[in-house]
Amino acid sequence: MNKTKQLFAGTILTAIGQESARADYTLNLTEGVTKISHDIHDLHMLILWICVAIGVGVFGTMFYSIFHHRKDKGYQAAQFHENTTVEIIWTIIPTVILISMAIPATKTMLELDDVQDSDMSIKVTGWQWKWEYEYLDSGLKFFSNLDEESNKARQLGSGIDPRTVPNYLLNVDKPLVIPTKKKIRFLFTAADVIHSWWVPDLGWKKDANPGFINEAWTQVDQAGTYRGQCTELCGKDHGFMPIVVIAMDQPDYDAWLKKAKAEAAKGPDLSDLSHEQLVSKGATVYEKNCSTCHLPNGEGVPGAFPALKGSAVVTGDINKQSDLVLNGKGAMPAFGKMLKADELAEVITYTRNALGNAVGDEIQPKAVQALLPEGAAAASDADEEEDNEEEASSAKTEEAKAAPADPTSKEGLIAKGKTVYESHCASCHQANGQGLPPTFPALSGSDVVTGDIKEQVNLMKAGKGMMPAFGETLSAEEFAAVVTYTRNALGNSVNDKITPSEIEALH
Repeated sequence: MNKTKQLFAGTILTAIGQESARADYTLNLTEGVTKISHDIHDLHMLILWICVAIGVGVFGTMFYSIFHHRKDKGYQAAQFHENTTVEIIWTIIPTVILISMAIPATKTMLELDDVQDSDMSIKVTGWQWKWEYEYLDSGLKFFSNLDEESNKARQLGSGIDPRTVPNYLLNVDKPLVIPTKKKIRFLFTAADVIHSWWVPDLGWKKDANPGFINEAWTQVDQAGTYRGQCTELCGKDHGFMPIVVIAMDQPDYDAWLKKAKAEAAKGPDLSDLSHEQLVSKGATVYEKNCSTCHLPNGEGVPGAFPALKGSAVVTGDINKQSDLVLNGKGAMPAFGKMLKADELAEVITYTRNALGNAVGDEIQPKAVQALLPEGAAAASDADEEEDNEEEASSAKTEEAKAAPADPTSKEGLIAKGKTVYESHCASCHQANGQGLPPTFPALSGSDVVTGDIKEQVNLMKAGKGMMPAFGETLSAEEFAAVVTYTRNALGNSVNDKITPSEIEALH
């Protein structure tokens, strides 16, 4: 009896304590801020009221019949079977009701899948446990993580009251920014497990599956901040990969994009750091990217995530550890695709000289950059330039070494085209040109790429299906370069080219 009273009292106190929070709860769908979200809400309400009308009619008739034709009033149940008229009526009426529901539902579903005539495309990749956004039309790419304040507050024993953290677990370090009044196509995939991207105000959610591409679109007409989160159980930190979408008016968006691209173009800081600087900065990188699995003290989760404290990998050959961190293995992601060379150098040095380890060595950002596929050539060029500056004996020799290839030659176009391809095309057609059939066709051996060069140019300029119109986003130099590159690389050897002047003449 006492336990019952305690349970009852606890329930009452909980209800009282949650009174303010209950004001945020609703009993209906979110109307959202987009046309498609309003259409979905309207469809939901239409179906709801049809069901309510059916329920009132059916149960009202049933209860009326039970009450007015009951036995104590002298009624006897009629005995009849196979009444053709009744069977026709109860077949026609439900059919009409279903058709009246199917027509608006089909219209809304077709609208949901209509990604044609989009103004821009954004590729969304789910990682454990963060989101990667790539603006396919501009080449901008970045990762979005749980914000630092929420990440600190969620740690066991942090002593931080989550209620003091603004938008706790629903805020990120880098939000997805989109322009208002533009139709935006999203392409969803995942790098490891199944994720699901959901922002309620947009009106829909989409799964992100490894090896597959799902599509959706949105158009937000009002500037604002809209929040969501992953809605698929994607692993240990599923609850800590929120989504923040900021819609900006076009001038503000253009300013943001220019600034973001300028910051991305800076690349990593490859200057040497002292041992103490590497360890100190590495602690921050570790806390943000590694402590989730390996824990803040490096003791890991036995059976799932290995301990770094006393680890044979961490205390062994630094080059082998670097290779593992950069390229990943098993459940460990390839951080070489997520972090810059300076961040990688800092966190590797930190794990070897903290968390109970004291190896005493270090690795510099320049050495890490040389291990990255896209950084090896850059590091080599940087070393060569440094040697040239130190050893050059004459201005002519230096100029000869630094002279770039003729930009209109086939070799010059191919060299530039590789950079353009990696920025604008590789995310869909893959770095090696193998594509992701059937959504994104392979370029290796493609009839389009190995056929008439003018037809390929026209296709790329105007776009088709999910392929954007690159004639609106690339300069003549970039366009000529990437066309020439695709025809003379990626397993193709057409051995021709097209120059920027020829591209301009085709406009």
